[in-house]
Amino acid sequence: MSWCEEQRLAWIRECLDVFGFINREHLRRKFLISEPQASKDLQNYARRFPGAMQYNVSTKRYEARRR
Repeated sequence: MSWCEEQRLAWIRECLDVFGFINREHLRRKFLISEPQASKDLQNYARRFPGAMQYNVSTKRYEARRR
């Protein structure tokens, strides 16, 4: 995994911890990446940390799963 990918995954975790949610647009604006790359990062995060977040269809965002 590249340094850039690690930074994006760390920021996903931070957003989930602080705000409780994240979506592709947040990643796109913060890191100036494409929508497909933002989707890939969110999928990668979900694979690396199963159960840490879930997609809410009505709000179209990933939300932190509270323990």
